[in-house]
Order: sequence, then C-alpha cells, then structure tokens
Amino acid sequence: MKQLPLFRENHFINAMSIFAGVLARQSDGSIPAQLMEELRASVSRHPDDLGRLREFKDDKVFMVKVDIGALNAAGEYGSPEMAAFVAGDPLLQSHAGALPALRSEGLAAVAHDLVLNRHHSLRSCRGTFCAVAYEKSTHKLHLVTDKLGVRPIYCWVLPDFILFATALRILEAVSFFRRSLHLQGAAEIACYGAALADRTPYQGIFCLLAGEVVSADGAGALQRVQYWRWDELPVAQPSEAPVAQRIYRHFQEAVQIRLGDQKAVAAHLSGGLDSRAVVAALQAGGAEVCTVNFSLPDSQDQVLGQLAAERLGTHHTSRPVQALLDGDRHSNATVRDWLNSAAYLAHQPERPRVIWSGDGGGECLGHVHLNADIVAATRADDLDGAVDKFMAYNRWGLSAKLLKPRIAKTLADLSRSGMLSELRSVHPADKGRVFHLFLVLNQQHRHLTSHFENLDMTRTELEVPFFDSEFLSAIVREKIDPFLRHSFYLDWLRCFPPGVLEIAWQAYPDHVPCPLPLPPGLGYQWDEATAKAKRKTSGALLAEARQLAGEAGFADEFLRYGYMHMCMALLRLGRNEYDYLLHAPAVLHRYWLRSHGEARRAGPALRRTAV
Repeated sequence: MKQLPLFRENHFINAMSIFAGVLARQSDGSIPAQLMEELRASVSRHPDDLGRLREFKDDKVFMVKVDIGALNAAGEYGSPEMAAFVAGDPLLQSHAGALPALRSEGLAAVAHDLVLNRHHSLRSCRGTFCAVAYEKSTHKLHLVTDKLGVRPIYCWVLPDFILFATALRILEAVSFFRRSLHLQGAAEIACYGAALADRTPYQGIFCLLAGEVVSADGAGALQRVQYWRWDELPVAQPSEAPVAQRIYRHFQEAVQIRLGDQKAVAAHLSGGLDSRAVVAALQAGGAEVCTVNFSLPDSQDQVLGQLAAERLGTHHTSRPVQALLDGDRHSNATVRDWLNSAAYLAHQPERPRVIWSGDGGGECLGHVHLNADIVAATRADDLDGAVDKFMAYNRWGLSAKLLKPRIAKTLADLSRSGMLSELRSVHPADKGRVFHLFLVLNQQHRHLTSHFENLDMTRTELEVPFFDSEFLSAIVREKIDPFLRHSFYLDWLRCFPPGVLEIAWQAYPDHVPCPLPLPPGLGYQWDEATAKAKRKTSGALLAEARQLAGEAGFADEFLRYGYMHMCMALLRLGRNEYDYLLHAPAVLHRYWLRSHGEARRAGPALRRTAV
C-alpha cells in the first residue's frame, strides 16, 4: 500500500473518503499486523477499491483511507509534521460572504489549529465533515466532527489501543478484540431509531458528539472537548429585515457555496417541501437540475413530485422504489441506475455521484415532532411531562411484549433516562428549544447513519444544505413559537421565486395543511394503506421471527416463548400488521449477534415445539 506523501490538490479527482485507524496507547506497544490487515480489508467492501487504499503508519499509529469518487478535491493533507484525512467538506469560510476554502486547504487549517490546541478554524467551518490529524513528533492523534456531528467518527477505547473509523461496520469487522452489547445504546435504537448522545450498541465504542474534538497523546491519555455548543448561541437582535428573509438569505448562501460554478446537478424531489426548496435554490443559483423521485406508485409523494418538477422545469425521473441496502433510502437501486444512465450523464454534471437532498428540513426548519404543549412543558421545567407529551404526540415507544419482563422494563427505563439526560444537558436561551436541539443533535442527523455506513457500496455523496451551520444558527437564535407546525416554513417559502408554492404538497399530520387541492385517490405517506404497502410480507416476517427464536443463546436470555408462539401464529395467518412486535427483539438480536461473533445455532430455542 502507498505511504502518505506530501499532497497537491491536483493529485486527486472526485475524492470521497472513508477512513479508519488505530493508535497504540502503550509506550512499548506495537500494532499487530493482523489488526492492520483487518482494518485494510474492511474500510471498503467494493472490489473496485482493491489496491486503491492510502496509508500512513509509524511505530504508534496506523491510518488507512479510500477515496471512492464524488467530491472534486483531495481528502488528505500531509507535511513533515503531520498527516490528516477528511471525509466530507469542512467549507471553511474565513469571514461572512467569503468563498469557502478548497477542501484540502480547509483540512490543512483545521489540522494545524488542532496541533496548536485552537478551534478558530473549526468554528469557521459550516460544512458536514469529520477528520483525523496525527502529529508525528508527539504521536498525538486528533479526531473531530462537524458542528452537528452529521459525519460520524466511532472510537473504540481499549486498554492498549484506540481504534477509530467513519463507519461502525469497520469496527464490527475487527475480530482481534471482542465486542460487548451496550444495552442502553440498543434500547435507544429500538425506541428512537438511533442511540442518543455518544452511545452506540457496543460497550467501549462511542460516537463523537456534535462539534467535538477527541485527542489522545502518545501515552494514551484521552481528552474530549466540545468546540461548539448550540445552546450557547445568543438570542437574535432586532433587525429591519423580516426573520423569514434573513433565514432565506442564509439558506441561499448555504446552497450557493456548495454549488460553486457547477452548471448541472442531481437532486431528490419528493412530494414535500424540503427537497422542493433545495431545487428552487439551486435554480436560483443558475444550475440545471436533474431530479429523481423514488416512492410508491400512485402516492402523493410520487405524483406531487412529478407536478413540482413540471412546474419548476427540472429533468425528472420517477420510478417505483426498489430494494434498499440496510434500509438506507439513499441507497435505492433506482437512484443508482439513474446516476449511471445515459439520459442523466448527457447533462454532463461536474459531480455525477453527488445528489442534493432535503434531509434535515423538516426538523431543522419545520420543527416536526413538536407542538405548543411540549414547548410549554419544557419552559415550565417539567421535563418528565414534556417527555410524556412528546412520546404520545409522535406515537413513539418501545414495544417489548416479546421480551422477558425484566428485559422489557430495563429497556424502557434506559431509553427514557437517556432522553431525559440529553434534555437536561442543553440550556438554550429559549427553554422552549430544548426538544428542538435534542432532535437535531440526536435523532435527525443520525437517520443518515445507514448512508454513511454504505458509502463504499453506494458510491454516492449527499449535499445537505439544511444542515449548514450558519443557516441552522440563524434558526436556533430565534424564539421557537413561530416555527411550530410548519407555520414559519411557509412564510420562508414565500421568499422564493414564484412556483414553489403553486403546486400542492404533502403536509405533515397536525401541521399547517396545504391550501391547494390535492389530486384525488392518491396514497398519503402517513395513512394506514401506505403503511400496509410498505410492510414486509407475512412470510418474510415469519422467517425473521423464526431466526430470533432459533438463536438459542439469544432466545433463552431475552425472549418470552409463549408470546413468540402467539406472534408466529398471527404471522402465519397473514396478520403482518403485528410486525412492530418484532422490532425491539430484532434490534437486540442484530447487535447481540455482532457481539457474539458467528451465530451459535443449536436448533429451535422454543420449548420443544415445532414452529
């Protein structure tokens, strides 16, 4: 493998990085060859990446990365003093209105600041990225995430080593050390769809927080510092310009600095407003936009997306959803086929593997999942009551009927205590924003986890301007009340060119309804008929239940045999609406299995009864 040299910007074209590594914590320690080989083998699973790995190593550290082709800039920096890798783009902006630095220049500035224990460059970055920098003389390692922690870094702290990676699957592939299930992390994934704070489903493996620097010196001492806190932003000062116009200008700038001089780009376009706003902002920046929609046939999402594309004048493709990779909606086979199609490539996009996305719009600007009652409870310092209202309003919860009572109670207690701990850790000027910050710092950006886990296979990067830190700062500094129920969102959209609000959209339940007539007879994203169409077949669910029950060690530790029998009987009768019963056990099983290595199957674990 190639050693890391001094780099020049033109050495790399279309770089998009995945990286991993290990630091030896003991002064006389060395890094086992087997461990380095496992990291090499797991950083990418794609056959095209064989022989394309880039490495740096000395007697204390081993770092490996692969660039898989999306961003037109180098993802690494080297000098006689240090070596550094970056995933994503820092978008370092020296001052308001300035053009952002090139990706490698931003990485160099961030790396040098880390060496000097300064955070000025990091605080000037508005992009989504993560990076690693290593000081050669002192053997000091620095890991850093963007202000929202959108691009993850996972860190595994062991007595003799510290391992790190931009994808959890890389650390899961390491067999040199054994993993242990972290019940709280698994409980939170089962309840909220993501582990909270810095937790993961494994003991000793944490995910860096938003706006965090983790440093480890040559002796292995670990230091964690947050260079950015969203709850410390001052309240916005009165201005002559309406709030909607000011936030609109921030969004336009967020899009423009990412767009640069590109003439043709790809973007998702659904039947909602988030992707529509992104497309309109791209067009305002002078770009020709090729859009894609992947949703169920004859759904509001599909038809309204098509109508919006016609009104906005995009080159649109709309096809039924195909198989996803690990549930990642951005890995859809339709999108991959489209990105490789002659019709799309004929527009000559400069970054053909980059898709603009409206991810983050609903939570960051639309304030979905929140209502006035939740906000009032947080302002009254009634966090327990606020949690009850939040869970009821969103119909979130942990269905643990198939689990043993002791396990079920433990999971419920851990998931609730985890949420309360996070809520108590933030102290914004407007107390009503506590839940909003909880969502953007936990649940919202982590729904992209599967996308980052599978970058090596999908080979597709996202541009997510709703996660721009300057844009979000402008929102967080305002009082929350006008933002609830998408009310402010619609005022904001009126700042856009005509056309954005001239086509009906799919509104969230209990939010400001769309005033325009909807085409009749279309499936609605949140109705029971659409949910039924998205469910797995009873046969697939029954196979999943049998797998859970057939894992003897897991079933004996976690499952209630009688309830599993009843669940399987219902599934055999075609009652796939009971799929929710399998969710929590399936999450536990997934990470239990990855903590115990290869499955130890000893026949059906259900008590001597044929399944």
